[in-house]
Amino acid sequence: MAQDPREMFVERVKRIDPLFREGDLRAFWPRLRGLVAMAPDRVDVSIKKSHYLASLAARSLARGDPESALAFLDFADRAVERSHLNAFRISLKATG
Repeated sequence: MAQDPREMFVERVKRIDPLFREGDLRAFWPRLRGLVAMAPDRVDVSIKKSHYLASLAARSLARGDPESALAFLDFADRAVERSHLNAFRISLKATG
């Protein structure tokens, strides 16, 4: 049985997030692009993408890396349907 795209997204986040936590953004970005390219027609997955990108921006700010935070927010602007962007992400971008 095929796995649900939402579950597949969550599993991929679990696989790539350690790279972010370790600060290996060079290895992380290509995997993030692949993750965000998943299931472009699924609203539920798109909303999860918005939440994940917002969390990456917030965590980047928390570790003193505003340039990466802005890069994640800019990527969200380009890669996620505007109506799926969460309010937290929008407010982060406004204050950045």
